[in-house]
Amino acid sequence: MVRPADMLVVDITLVNLKFDGHRLVRKDPAEPTLVLFGLPPQHVLEEIPPSLDTVTTALAPMKAFTAGPTHLAFSVPADIDGLELSLSSLLDWARLVPMTVPAGLQVPDTPGTTIFQGIPRSVIEFPTRLLLTYDEPVDWVGNPEPQLAAGRAALWHARLHNDRDDEVMLRAFATPSDRGGPPPAGLLTAENLEDLVTLTGRVELTGPGGGPPLVVPSAPLHAEQFIVTPMGASAHLRGAWEAPLGSEAVRFQQAGRHFPNLVTYDHITGLGRDQFVRVVTRGRLSTGHEAQHVKECKRVFVARPDDGIVAYLQQEHRIIVKQPEVQYGADTGFKHGGREMPFRALRITDRVTPLIQQPPADSPFWVCLQNSGSDHEFTLIGTDCEGRKVSFKLPLVFVPDGTPEVGAKLAALYAPGPQLEGRLSRPLGGQVMAMAQPPAGAPGSTSHAVGTLSFGLGVPDPAGHRFVVGMPYVSAAKVRVPAVEQFTPNAGDLPVHFNDTYLRQTMEKHPAGAYLDLVEAVGLTFGAEKAGGVASPNAAVKVITSQAGVVPDVFKADPATGEVVDALPVETIQAAFAGAKLLGFIDLDRILGGIDKNSLGALRQLGDEQIEALLRAPDGLLPAPVLRVRDLADGQGKELRYVWKPSLKQPQGGQDILDVSHAALTLDARTIRSKDAVDKATVQGRLSNFALKFAGVAEVEIADLTFSTGPGKKPDVSASGLELRFKNELEFINTLRSALPADAFGSGAYVDVQPSGIRAGYELALPAIGLGVFTLSNVSLSAELVVPFDARPVSFRFSVSERQHPFNVTVSLCGGGYFSMLVDAEGVKQIEGALEFGGNAALNLGVASGGVSIMAGIRFALEGDGVFLGGYLRCNGFLSVLGIVTVSVEFYLELSWEKVGGQSVVRGRGTLTVSVRIAFFSKSVQLSLERSFSGAPGDPTFTDCVRPGHWRDYCLAFAP
Repeated sequence: MVRPADMLVVDITLVNLKFDGHRLVRKDPAEPTLVLFGLPPQHVLEEIPPSLDTVTTALAPMKAFTAGPTHLAFSVPADIDGLELSLSSLLDWARLVPMTVPAGLQVPDTPGTTIFQGIPRSVIEFPTRLLLTYDEPVDWVGNPEPQLAAGRAALWHARLHNDRDDEVMLRAFATPSDRGGPPPAGLLTAENLEDLVTLTGRVELTGPGGGPPLVVPSAPLHAEQFIVTPMGASAHLRGAWEAPLGSEAVRFQQAGRHFPNLVTYDHITGLGRDQFVRVVTRGRLSTGHEAQHVKECKRVFVARPDDGIVAYLQQEHRIIVKQPEVQYGADTGFKHGGREMPFRALRITDRVTPLIQQPPADSPFWVCLQNSGSDHEFTLIGTDCEGRKVSFKLPLVFVPDGTPEVGAKLAALYAPGPQLEGRLSRPLGGQVMAMAQPPAGAPGSTSHAVGTLSFGLGVPDPAGHRFVVGMPYVSAAKVRVPAVEQFTPNAGDLPVHFNDTYLRQTMEKHPAGAYLDLVEAVGLTFGAEKAGGVASPNAAVKVITSQAGVVPDVFKADPATGEVVDALPVETIQAAFAGAKLLGFIDLDRILGGIDKNSLGALRQLGDEQIEALLRAPDGLLPAPVLRVRDLADGQGKELRYVWKPSLKQPQGGQDILDVSHAALTLDARTIRSKDAVDKATVQGRLSNFALKFAGVAEVEIADLTFSTGPGKKPDVSASGLELRFKNELEFINTLRSALPADAFGSGAYVDVQPSGIRAGYELALPAIGLGVFTLSNVSLSAELVVPFDARPVSFRFSVSERQHPFNVTVSLCGGGYFSMLVDAEGVKQIEGALEFGGNAALNLGVASGGVSIMAGIRFALEGDGVFLGGYLRCNGFLSVLGIVTVSVEFYLELSWEKVGGQSVVRGRGTLTVSVRIAFFSKSVQLSLERSFSGAPGDPTFTDCVRPGHWRDYCLAFAP
């Protein structure tokens, strides 16, 4: 039927009615009597253009898709005998009873029809591809006849009404299945339409495995207005729903249904064209905060030069944060009990984001701004385990509830790359926060000034529970480590990650209470003057602990469980101290001993009392250098302490100048930084019960060598229990030890401390010593030990008298000499000595007088690769007669051998000098002769001098 006056277009079908010539009457009183009306589509789905703010040219015509026709079925009440055969009578719907689709039914008896349980039902397609029916008794109010006024007719329409004269309840029971292809693009996605059916249709879901049906909580759509017209419906629908239980997500999946995440739906149309649509879906941000994705579509009027005024649809997207704060802990789904997440709570201060880009349907997405396309950075305030609050900005992912295959989709979003690294690595600007829960009684022991936090985002479990989103955790960080900064001034923010034992076994399971590891071990470069002049312990520290501060990584963990099962092999520990020096030249890593697993526990509870007890105990050990910072009482400042008492072992072969088989090394450096920014540093170093062995000829045993320094005073160095012994070829000098003082570095010794090192020694003049028939006089002894503070080796020099002041030996004749030796770690540097002997006689007869003397000596010297050996004979005599005539004769003969490198030279020299003096006249005559013989570069060997054949003949000649 078409009525041009009010543009009515309707199809009318009569069921169980016949025309008896006057009226329409029932054919069979026992069968249902129905009047069916078919109306034109009530909704037009329009294409939504891109943002008009970004469009610079005229837009092409927008595509539009119409809904299917609407079918209204009415039952003729039993008290009505018949109906007039007129359009006005049939359109008088107030007398008829609207027919609804029974609850729980979704599929008609015959596809493509509206017949359910053998009876036609009312089915309204609104919006496009959503089938509605009544959820309560209703009626339709409309004028059967055209409404005329001032020569104009109103558009035919009928309004849905109930007996309360307020909102009418509607129910979506299905989406059309007889149309191929995906639904037209619009604000409502296929998942949204399916959710409307699930949430309003009063359905019961059953899976293929049977079991009790799942009754989905249902809340109908509220129609504040629903008017049907030949040109489309003018309607206002709205609905709001509570979320189903997350534990039922599997049941929805088994039933082949989308897990509903629709929160609210608001739809306003005029004559079938959308004016306003709002769809709000439920989800969570990647930090776990509950949030909603708000999609709005509005019709806007735009004046365009080419098109005039055009009414376009425009859509907007926002994220609303519904749960401002989320708590984290051991029971919130973390793999490692929440230890990987140092924050106990994260609060998002943003409540609504600016407009964001249109996201993909039913998939996780990074929240990006509409205009720039850049990430929207949410402002977060984190609360650490000690209650501190830090703020930072972080881009986040929105994950719709019930997203299918969410794990794979999140994994694609979190694909490693520069863009992801920029999103998840966030600056904190040096804000202080606890990276782990500190032990009881040690607040602040796990706190650091953080430069950067790098977040990781986990993937939900395979079950896809709604409440399981990729839980955030801290994968890495860059932090300030005050203890390291004191010894490495340019350290700055150091990259760290959580210690594996801490993550998998808790802090208490680690022998030192470790919680962080430096990504790269940091070498601590000390000057020896900062470590007691005894050592420059350039340790490579890596493990950050709550009690021991920062220590080298000496812990061997089980790769399967992360549990520390032993100490690392001694070779690995020594490698961590490569470059460290002892006494300026001994490689500290060569004398470090192994670490007993039982000694690792000493690193756990290291209060001042425990440290002092370990340092005092003869067998006490700190297996690794400890760098720790603690707060002073009453907030007076901070104390930085470096302390170490390692196990030592005697090195095997090679460099053996130092004997540490019974030695103990202790280093203890403290720096106190007060509130007035004044640093007060004290350093104490001690090496006890060690010996220095020089080239196998001398040995110095030192019971205690200590060094201490403090602010405003000269370094104090003391050594006690020094004992000198000569070995092997020089053992005869030990005879002189009885003249040495018992404590050579006691009173009368000298100690000179300079920035370059320590010089300590003594010089002692001895009285005449009787040794059997010998008498020694003018004997002086000196010894000097030099400990440099740089890479030069320690050296020792001993001398018996000096060249310029030789000793005298008196027996039947007279003699003298001297001896000196300088050795260091590299061997003998210089040995020099001489022995001189001879005699003289004089005669005076009055008239004549004279005398004669004979002296002979041997001198030897070894310096570097040069060797010198020489001997001489000097004879002289004189005769004087009456003081007028004097005759003197001197004879000097010298023979020397000198070798430098491979070149040797033998020199001989003789001189005869005769002098005559008569009264005032004198004359001298000197005769000299010198010869030298140079050998080849390198003295010839026996093999070079004798040919093999000649040697064989020689041997045969003397054979028996």
